Amino acid sequence: MALIVASAQLQRDDTSGRMPYSLLKFSVPAWTLQSRQDLGSFDVLNGTPPSITRGSDGRLKPQLAEIDLTSELRAELSRYAGGATVTFATPLATSANTALIGYTASQNAHGAAYALLHRTQRSIVRIEGVPGSDPEPALTLAPGGQFVLHSVRAFSSKQGSRQLAATGELRLYGADGKLVSQQTDERVAGDWYPIALTPQGVAVYTDRRGTYNFVTLGRMFGVEPVQDPNTDDLGGTRPGVIYAGG
Repeated sequence: MALIVASAQLQRDDTSGRMPYSLLKFSVPAWTLQSRQDLGSFDVLNGTPPSITRGSDGRLKPQLAEIDLTSELRAELSRYAGGATVTFATPLATSANTALIGYTASQNAHGAAYALLHRTQRSIVRIEGVPGSDPEPALTLAPGGQFVLHSVRAFSSKQGSRQLAATGELRLYGADGKLVSQQTDERVAGDWYPIALTPQGVAVYTDRRGTYNFVTLGRMFGVEPVQDPNTDDLGGTRPGVIYAGG
């Protein structure tokens, strides 16, 4: 099966700025429509369709929470152990009750740091060794929020200019912020971009030209959906992705 969120309208309503969306279920590879579920109308000023999550009753429904450090979460940070040292916090992704953030530690105002916010435990766990020498870390939160994959990048000389590219080195960190595994896969070195981690422990990469590579990381993740600013695919990093178990 393949699930797609789509709208019958090409443009949003001029008055409300909203568009109606439906959840379409297809059987593949024949792409035969099996069912259609109305999701409601959503503000799509930035072209962002609603994300889907599975409720406690097992039904699929819109995930309304946005990727944002709300005033409530900012207030929570001040009550976390070490929260007073976290400044300029930026949310990168969320799953379950965990948020991946980038921030500046007050004791090192010129250095970026990354951490997992475990909201149930009200704890901030810094991811050790990141960014390291990576000038622009590509971090991917795993479903369930208990692991983070660092797809290491570095500058290289290409046609007389310095370009940032993936090295093929993959570092997986656990909920405690410590490195749990490390591997190198030349298939995702160069102009490859991480899309997501699947619950089965597979890292999905694209070259933004319709080609994909799948790297097995050797462990299972959770099943809770991951939401991040790239969900809307405005950057073209997630073209036509379908996940299948097998």
